[in-house]
Amino acid sequence: MVREYFQKMDLRNSVPCGGDVKIPAVVGFIFPEQLKELFDKGEKPFILDVREECEVQKMPFKAPEGVEVKVIPIRELTDRANEIPKDKPVITVCNFAIRATMAKMALDLMGYSNVKVLKGGVEQWNQVNS
Repeated sequence: MVREYFQKMDLRNSVPCGGDVKIPAVVGFIFPEQLKELFDKGEKPFILDVREECEVQKMPFKAPEGVEVKVIPIRELTDRANEIPKDKPVITVCNFAIRATMAKMALDLMGYSNVKVLKGGVEQWNQVNS
């Protein structure tokens, strides 16, 4: 299963050989500015916050009105995957993107095909959108 996962990755643009190549594109990152553009166009991806509830209370993800933000701590992800839609884009978020990246990999292995990780996490998102 893991071999198949990595074989699907297109690594041709993963090495910065000049120009504006951004390595996070290989991992499936979305930058805060790109997410803001989606919101500005009226798109409403499902935001999956994989932090613990106490972290969310201290620094919530500032989503536009009408955008669903679901908190599922990463330790509960596999047990609660049925709460995550497969028919719309999913953006995983955490403080800095480490757990969100792990969540994306797990969701990919569970058959999700439209998952991205918020680069820089909630902290960077909130700074860009404050």
